[in-house]
Amino acid sequence: MTTITVRDVVRLALPDGTTVVAGATNLGRQVSWIATLRATLPAFAELRGGELALLSVAAAQALDPRLTLDVLVRRLAQAPVPIAGVVALGTITPSDVQAAEEARLPLLQLPDSADLREVEREIKRLITDYEAQFERRAAQLYDLLTQCSLQGGGIGGLLDLLHERTGQSVACYAPNGVLRAQRGRGQARLALQALRPTARGEITLLNQQIWVEPIGNQNVPTGYVAIAGPTLDRWDQTAVQRGALALALELAKEQAVQAAEERLRGDFIASILVGTSGDLAAAIQRGQELGYTLNMPHTALLVHIDAASVATLGRAAANIQSELKRLNVNAPISRRESSVLCMIPTVSIARTRELAEQLRERLLPDHPHLVIAMGTPVAHLSEWRRSLEEAEQALSLGRQLFGNDRVLAFADLGVYRLLIRLRETPELWSFYRETLASLAEYDARQHADLIKTLEAYFNHLGNLRATSEALYIHRNTLLYRLERIKEISGMDLDNAEEYFALWLAIRVHRILATLNDG
Repeated sequence: MTTITVRDVVRLALPDGTTVVAGATNLGRQVSWIATLRATLPAFAELRGGELALLSVAAAQALDPRLTLDVLVRRLAQAPVPIAGVVALGTITPSDVQAAEEARLPLLQLPDSADLREVEREIKRLITDYEAQFERRAAQLYDLLTQCSLQGGGIGGLLDLLHERTGQSVACYAPNGVLRAQRGRGQARLALQALRPTARGEITLLNQQIWVEPIGNQNVPTGYVAIAGPTLDRWDQTAVQRGALALALELAKEQAVQAAEERLRGDFIASILVGTSGDLAAAIQRGQELGYTLNMPHTALLVHIDAASVATLGRAAANIQSELKRLNVNAPISRRESSVLCMIPTVSIARTRELAEQLRERLLPDHPHLVIAMGTPVAHLSEWRRSLEEAEQALSLGRQLFGNDRVLAFADLGVYRLLIRLRETPELWSFYRETLASLAEYDARQHADLIKTLEAYFNHLGNLRATSEALYIHRNTLLYRLERIKEISGMDLDNAEEYFALWLAIRVHRILATLNDG
């Protein structure tokens, strides 16, 4: 037979609104049966130990005016065999609480609407058929959770219910493990704040036991829910599993709303990027209706994921929207092929870059191949396209120059910013043919590294020792290669103008390479 404790009775048998007013540290006491107030004195007879005393304060007073709750508590505590606790309906005074605390006896106060006969039946069901009562209460909890969601309680309302029904701290997390909301107190609350869940299972953190349950599909969850406390039991785990089911419905509703909003926001950006001046006037009005602040500069932020599927891009867009909301940034976003475009209201370039770094840090655990690129701030909606083009250029060229391990900003491209705008002009191609084309053709034909050698030479400011070490070649080999560069290109590195021309041509070489990439 399953051992029943006072804590089990509180969570699995007593009605909503029952409070533990005293003896909270002794809720682990074992409950053997229920003892009810008799119609005649003595109030409780033939106690065998472990009973839970159930009474109405008013009925006890009617039986004997001297039989106050504190007197009853002291008498029950002094009985030859210890009882498990007292469940009372009616007013409980400070002296009643003091008596229970001194006796180390759990004192539970029922809500005024409670029916003592129904309470008695529920406790007896729990004691005689624990499994059936457990499943019945679990089903009731799920019904309450779904009703809460349908009535618009939101994530906070669902967590409130879980917290009330378990007495433990609970929290909900985004798919990337970022905390979204929590309910609780003490060390368990701190443990949930420090937690960053990635999978289902049990964790110990800050001396707290934590159980994590994924929300929705376990392979691609829409989030996580966790419960924490000094110790967890089967009911805690069952409650959080039911909570995960209800939260899946809540998040599905949330995602449907977000998808509709995203379409509106995406259409809003598209109307600006392709619109005429007349369209822009309408877009400004529409943007104000959507809650955007359009009378300040904006910067294009491009969140790119290589070969992203529609589902992956959808999760990324949801994560971005969630993170921007957490950072209190109201920015229109729009899905594009393999990327999500955000137009960020810009107070300063430094603040926008910081925000981009925060986004990158938050999103990388879920999207390890993510790259973020940003344009420069533009003052008017008609210039949004230019900022987007700059972000695209920063993505294309920045990955070659700086790799993927940082936010790629158009402002960091230096001289490349000028060359990008010239890359499809005949003048740039003519300059390239006159300076570096012969070296590029030689490298391709002979599988040589003359352009790589020249680039290293420029990167080390003409220092032969540093250049040879960077290339892992002997100094004499380097001198031979530099002589070959002079012979093939017809350009003299000792001539200042020709030195600069080759330095610039190396950068043109990179720019022209992006034409193929694009």
